Amino acid sequence: MASDKHRFTLGISVEHFDFRVDLHRFIEALSAQCDVVVFTDRPFAQPIRGLKEVRLYRNRRSLLAGFVSRLFLMTRRLPKSRNNFFITEASGLSSLPPARQRRGMFYLTIRRFIPWGISVDAVLPWLRGGDATEIGDIDAFLHVTRIGSLPFLSRAQNSGRPNAAYIYSWDHPCKHTTIPRRGISTYFTWNKALSEDMAVLQGVRPELQYEVGATQLAFLKEYLETPAARKRMVPSDYIYYACGTGILNLVQEEVVAILRLAAALREVSPQTVLLVRPYPNLTDWSVYEPLKQEKNIQIDWFRQEGQGRQLTSAQIFEKYNKIEHARAVVHLGTTLGWEACYFDHPVMFLAMADLPTISGSGNLTNLDQFIHQYHNDRYMILEKYPNVVKNTADLVPLLRGVLDHPADFMAYNREVAEATPLRSLEEIASDILGKLKPAMAVN
Repeated sequence: MASDKHRFTLGISVEHFDFRVDLHRFIEALSAQCDVVVFTDRPFAQPIRGLKEVRLYRNRRSLLAGFVSRLFLMTRRLPKSRNNFFITEASGLSSLPPARQRRGMFYLTIRRFIPWGISVDAVLPWLRGGDATEIGDIDAFLHVTRIGSLPFLSRAQNSGRPNAAYIYSWDHPCKHTTIPRRGISTYFTWNKALSEDMAVLQGVRPELQYEVGATQLAFLKEYLETPAARKRMVPSDYIYYACGTGILNLVQEEVVAILRLAAALREVSPQTVLLVRPYPNLTDWSVYEPLKQEKNIQIDWFRQEGQGRQLTSAQIFEKYNKIEHARAVVHLGTTLGWEACYFDHPVMFLAMADLPTISGSGNLTNLDQFIHQYHNDRYMILEKYPNVVKNTADLVPLLRGVLDHPADFMAYNREVAEATPLRSLEEIASDILGKLKPAMAVN
């Protein structure tokens, strides 16, 4: 057991840390209560108040670990929602150089036709020798999904210190293959429903799960509690459309859906603008050029020229301001659609069965499969409500109803929002440390 003078040190392993602004602030909240060391795969320039250190993973050359890693890529056991897995992997490949895309596509093609799979728990013991990162000063580990470095995870689990996981997003239980069932003392989730997903889709025991809330929604709580930020920024009437995918063929299909929405809006309310927010993780926004030809479409160029994927706190508040003051928010599967349900304006989900499919060599999925991913069907496509658009022909009457009788569409918002009460980053940090510190004392 640590001495009384020892300050508890939490090691956090995380991927894509450069643009997850909520995690930057979350680590500031944790750092006010303990020392924090971040383990990640790439350096980042943004300073984080109170952070003790950032350590990049140090790989150790190991023929065995290298062989097992490649074998796992081709044969990994998939979650029960296979569709989510292939869409996620295709999205990740789309931002890589061509050679790495081809190699990744090769692995995915093999995986698609293999009827069996190897669990991450089966390979972790074989990967321990592949990591040489310094971890001697760490009292407990928190692995934020998606878990990136399996050799690091294996070594952390073998360290004799508590290991916990934070399920970062509402779609992570249904798509990730690197969430272990063993060696994790606590799985922190958004809410009870996601804990159920972890049990059903990932095989994690319910007694190991603890609901703490969503760091992704903490900025929304701050916005709602900041009156000065809520003054209307866009003077005209508009419907806000949030793009949901960065996979090229799916973006092209989504553009078709947006054009149909714009045509229906012109018929119902010619003076109302369709304000389109591009997908933030798509690096090349030129694919949205066809939208600029429509008179009632405006593009929300929210990212400054040369800016990376990371948004500032002010830009995040601007997003919420545009959501709050829209006549309605429309999407076909995105976290922004979830966030919009905390406001008093209708949210429409486009689940049109008659959208065209753009096929091509190497395409792993289409827009219909994207729309009907597990998490969308479970949490967003609630067909008992009129908010779900099932066919293009339904757009005109639904838009007319949304603009003329918005209160008829608000029960949908309440059901989605009530699943996850908004909590501050400080509250989430305190709950997580409240679980990990006693576990350290026991160890």
